[in-house]
Amino acid sequence: MIKKVSKGIKITSILLIAVSIIAAGILGTANIKASASTKLQEQTEKIVNKKVKQTDSKKKKLNKLFRFVEKNYDYKRTMDFVAYNGWQKNYASEMYSEKSGSCYHFAAAYAFLAKKASGCNTRIGIGKTNGFSGALQGHAWVEVNINSTWYICDPNMDKYAASSSGKYFLKKRNKLKSVYNNFKNVQYFTVAF
Repeated sequence: MIKKVSKGIKITSILLIAVSIIAAGILGTANIKASASTKLQEQTEKIVNKKVKQTDSKKKKLNKLFRFVEKNYDYKRTMDFVAYNGWQKNYASEMYSEKSGSCYHFAAAYAFLAKKASGCNTRIGIGKTNGFSGALQGHAWVEVNINSTWYICDPNMDKYAASSSGKYFLKKRNKLKSVYNNFKNVQYFTVAF
């Protein structure tokens, strides 16, 4: 009987330790996510407060931040992009810190700045484009909703596609559908802090 009780206590102890480890992992992950989100908010707020005025119109804020992203960040290729839960926040924060990244980084960085400065619904589209070389390739861009109309803002394409200065800022989607493969199989990721 004592052996059974002792065995039961050992099993209960092991279960309590396992539950404690799992709970600590969940809480640790939640704290890391909260910390990353706070860092992103701070980074975004710092840039927005430095680059735009509260009295600027939405379009002017969006334009100033678009030009800021184009001018201050460089391209660095990312192989085999996979969208995972929270990738947008991680990619934006990486771009702000490292000052270079892929089109996914450009899109995430601009999307959070646009959202923070304008308050407009903002999303990142992931699909294909032929805007760089004529051949379809994976790409990410930003869409901002103003007065129930979605507009494309693609600082990466605007910076690196030939003869494109200003061509990819605040353009109605239907004007650029051929460049973005008619939006076939596009995944959209809403931007929120």
